[in-house]
Amino acid sequence: MKIVYFTHSLESCWNHGNAHFLRGVLRELIARGHQVEAWEPHDAWSRANLVADHGEEGLAPYRQAYPELVSRRFHPPLDVDRALDGADLVIVHEWNDPALVAAVG
Repeated sequence: MKIVYFTHSLESCWNHGNAHFLRGVLRELIARGHQVEAWEPHDAWSRANLVADHGEEGLAPYRQAYPELVSRRFHPPLDVDRALDGADLVIVHEWNDPALVAAVG
């Protein structure tokens, strides 16, 4: 199954505890053979604050712990048709922009 997940941030858990839960869920879905694509806004405040506090090297622990997880950072407006192409399941986290939610439908 192809799963597309729109999150606030997969890369950063800076004041964003949902990232820990999401990483575990997506890792398990991949381990069970599903194709998972995570999308996050390019300017997510959680990631921006982590990088401001610790630089890009602040992302290293996440990348080392979850090498199988990759998020695609996007600048709005996102080409939603391209992002959803072939998706069997689409999940949009509540912190996403309402315009994205409306575009996904």
